[in-house]
Amino acid sequence: SSGINAEYGICCLLCCPPVPSRIAAKLAFVPPEPSYAIITKESGSQELVLTDKAEWQFNDRELGFIDAFTTRSSRGNKIACIMVRPVKNPLFTILFSHGNAVDLGQMSSFYVGLGTRLNCNIFSAS
Repeated sequence: SSGINAEYGICCLLCCPPVPSRIAAKLAFVPPEPSYAIITKESGSQELVLTDKAEWQFNDRELGFIDAFTTRSSRGNKIACIMVRPVKNPLFTILFSHGNAVDLGQMSSFYVGLGTRLNCNIFSAS
């Protein structure tokens, strides 16, 4: 009986709705556990809060280089965004699209280091 329930659960997970591209996407990509949250303060501004999973490599001063906010797509999906401003007079801004196996929190230390080394801002969304 438990074997049938397990098979049914797997079938529902992978085959509902039974569209091959959705089945492949579910098998190929498992999103990571969140390593950050974007919270709204009483003032209405938004702030990035990192968990230990983010493995932040800098101090609170560098965390202040990151502006975080959420927006909505045309379909109404919530999109988390960060703008990293590690230098006073950046030469340019890089639009960075991170890989599927990480999230914005895990990438934030890399963005601060990259922006500092290249004298630029980094924008990324998830």
